[in-house]
Amino acid sequence: TAPLSALIMFALTSPTIADALAARIKTTSDGLIHVPLVHQPKTKQQHAALAAWRQQARRGNSSVPITNFQDSEYFGPISVGTPPQNFLVIYDTGSANLWVPSSKCPGSIFKACANHSKYDATKSSTYTADGTNLLLPYGSGICDGHLSNDVIHFGGFDLLGKLGEITIEPGEVWVESPFDGIAGLAYPDIAMPAPTGPTPPFDLLMQAGVLSRNAFSFYLSTQHGERLHDSSTLVLGGADPAHYTGEFTYLPAQRYEGLQAYWLVYGQDIKIGGVSTGACKGLLGTKCKLVVDTGTSILTGPSSKIQPLIQQIGNVSADCSNVASLPTLSFTLGGEDMPLEPEFYVLKVKDDTTGVVECQLGMQALDQLGLWILGDPFLRKYYTTFDRDEDRIGFALAK
Repeated sequence: TAPLSALIMFALTSPTIADALAARIKTTSDGLIHVPLVHQPKTKQQHAALAAWRQQARRGNSSVPITNFQDSEYFGPISVGTPPQNFLVIYDTGSANLWVPSSKCPGSIFKACANHSKYDATKSSTYTADGTNLLLPYGSGICDGHLSNDVIHFGGFDLLGKLGEITIEPGEVWVESPFDGIAGLAYPDIAMPAPTGPTPPFDLLMQAGVLSRNAFSFYLSTQHGERLHDSSTLVLGGADPAHYTGEFTYLPAQRYEGLQAYWLVYGQDIKIGGVSTGACKGLLGTKCKLVVDTGTSILTGPSSKIQPLIQQIGNVSADCSNVASLPTLSFTLGGEDMPLEPEFYVLKVKDDTTGVVECQLGMQALDQLGLWILGDPFLRKYYTTFDRDEDRIGFALAK
């Protein structure tokens, strides 16, 4: 079993981190709101555990949160209640609910609740009961609880909304999570419980009419190998020119099974070394369905499509000696090739036992509704804006 001490210690100190990050939220003269994120890279052992989960994972044809929360590496602050109670959350474009652990979750039974910040409704003067049952079927664990009404402090604004109070967090997998909860940024169509779940946090901002543009953007820092307060940022209200160069390539956000659900785009091709792999060819035309997901630390795709790509790329030396000689992977989006060099699709991971940093391929098969996932390796190279005014996603070269 991989050592959990580092992650558990991080979880125990998350209130301090959440407080520090909350204090650093700022609004600049251009009207953009900057929410700082912290990067927690996964270790070799954690990636191995996730790889095992992906090999076994099979999903039905239901629209549920696409993120396996344990796959996430970037976290930021959000606050709930009056006075504010601060939490560290995944800002996740693959799900649509806001939830945090509840003080009603018994730490003596569930270690996850003992090790994380908990929302105490009795200490909030703006809390009112809702009580609707909430069951969230994430890939690596089920959250159980209920909805509550309270003020949500998001991006410096006070918004009256509904959050999930999680009262049951079973399993060791929750214990080691270096965050308290999740703030979903996908479309409200997939908010739980179905069919009409609570309004997601960003939609509350849209309803309040407080943003210059109903869009948000992510800048994800490159790989450092250590946790640190770095320049990774969620921007609300548009895109920050300080973090990208050139023009955006925009693609419409596509519907999935009749729902405006995920941040889903169509890709025309995937190339290796500039040569088409044919991975996007199918019976119904030439397109890959790609979900842009801030909550996934690698690139994934259907087994029959991505396995040939992995074989074509070849072996990645653990000592990183052959990374520079590996081919460039590129995605054709909106008719434009977006290259991803090996320095982005190869992950640098630390061995929990030896402390040695090793290299491994950041791609894996995952049969999940026929979807591909463009996770952190792609988002580290391409600054990404999610535009609700136009229902589109834009990619520009990050800087």
